[in-house]
Amino acid sequence: MKNQIAIYLRLSLEDVDKRTNAVKDDSNSIASQRLLINRHLDQTPMLCDLPRIEFCDDGFSGTNFDRPDFQRMIECAKRGEISCIVVKDLSRFGRDYLEVGDYLEHIFPFLGIRFKSINDHYDSAKHEGKTIGMDVAFKNLIYDYYSKDLSQKVKSAMRTKQQKARFVNTVPYGYKTHQDDKHQLVIDERTAPVVRRIFLNVIDGKSCTQIAKELNAEGILTPAQAKAIHSSSAKKPQWTHRAILSMIENIKYTGVMANHMRESRFIRDKNQRRVPKEEWYIRKNAHEAIVTQEEFDKANEAIQRRRKTARVTHDQSDRVYYCAHCGGKLEKANGTVFACPSHRYHDGSPCEGVYWRKSALEEVLLAALKGQIEITRIESSEVKKAARVRNESLQRQLVLLKAQYDACGREKFTLYEQYREAKITAEEYLSGKDELTRKQAALKEQLEESEALYEANQQMGDAASEQQEAVGKMTGLSDAKLREHLYDAVERVLVYDSESIEIIWKFNEVKNGSSSYAGAGV
Repeated sequence: MKNQIAIYLRLSLEDVDKRTNAVKDDSNSIASQRLLINRHLDQTPMLCDLPRIEFCDDGFSGTNFDRPDFQRMIECAKRGEISCIVVKDLSRFGRDYLEVGDYLEHIFPFLGIRFKSINDHYDSAKHEGKTIGMDVAFKNLIYDYYSKDLSQKVKSAMRTKQQKARFVNTVPYGYKTHQDDKHQLVIDERTAPVVRRIFLNVIDGKSCTQIAKELNAEGILTPAQAKAIHSSSAKKPQWTHRAILSMIENIKYTGVMANHMRESRFIRDKNQRRVPKEEWYIRKNAHEAIVTQEEFDKANEAIQRRRKTARVTHDQSDRVYYCAHCGGKLEKANGTVFACPSHRYHDGSPCEGVYWRKSALEEVLLAALKGQIEITRIESSEVKKAARVRNESLQRQLVLLKAQYDACGREKFTLYEQYREAKITAEEYLSGKDELTRKQAALKEQLEESEALYEANQQMGDAASEQQEAVGKMTGLSDAKLREHLYDAVERVLVYDSESIEIIWKFNEVKNGSSSYAGAGV
């Protein structure tokens, strides 16, 4: 629906008091923002009757625009589904003054979107053709500075806690936070015995894989399950050799608190860097130990003895194979065989049948790629041809609608001349004028719809042309050349057993699809 008003609401985690779980400033709560905006719209004559659609990002920072409902709102704006965006203030919209300014001065005017910030008394309709006021730009700068200043204060406070051997990270399996002090670790009676058992099993000579399999068979809670974390991943939580290994290497189980092992280099840094060990903050006897230092050392010595002295780095371009049963990525053994590792941790698992030689998989992929190239070439050609035919029809329709729209304007002028020459009455003039205005409005709506269809159809034709050009470069290539680009065309391969796989292609954008194949995998 066009001419909808988008109400945008945002509340970040920094706005919430973590001790009481209450909003620090109640005026910033989602409910308060919603009430303020709806009341303002109800009192604005030009906007009160327009339909409203709400977008809400609860718990997302304003320092960047990677927010789900914000992105959904922008997509609606690009499709012409909304005509106005209303926020409580600019800080709710965003705290990066450069990006906020870009939206206000370039993106929204280009999309024809009106933007209102109630508490800032900003309405883009009053600034049309002008740059935003100095007061608005200054507020954007203050909001951005506030975020950076807050980030530095939080970082400084966190560093102080780390230096004092206070706990500030994810709670290790086997521990929980003290009920009166969230920065102090205490023994978790439910899971600590499991940690101690794992260390003793490793010391006794059991492998990490064997230990994981036993824990899964006994139904012992995994770290994710113990913390009641429900992942959106298709993979079911399970004990793995990696989980066991990470536990054995965690020095915190000896009562030592190690902090400042990673750090952000700058605000909004998504990838923290590893800090050199000499810069860590280490404090012994910071909390109760689950294992002794001697047991920790023995377990790590046992792990080191079993590890290979040299790691072999394999080509990673072929890591597109996934188990269709558990959703996990297949493991490549010796660079020649792909198999699902999950069966090691469970008896009677269907993952056990997921086993293919790399050479057999690539032969299937190569044959499938040849067929897919031909299918895509034909489909792209058909889509391109259909798009051209539809656009020719739409162009004729646009010319006709424009002519009809312009004719209404001339009829209005003729009607006015007749009224001035007293050939028709005022009532006849007004009645005729209203009828022509309604007709023009309907024609304008048809014009906009036809233009949107033309643009979408043009984009489809362009995509088909690009795809046709891409597959054209691959047509006629030798098998050796195709093998070089084999994994460039594959998004994912789901392996069901040693005979059946499903291929999901990257380049098939005109008509999304996948291919299923059966063959001998071993």
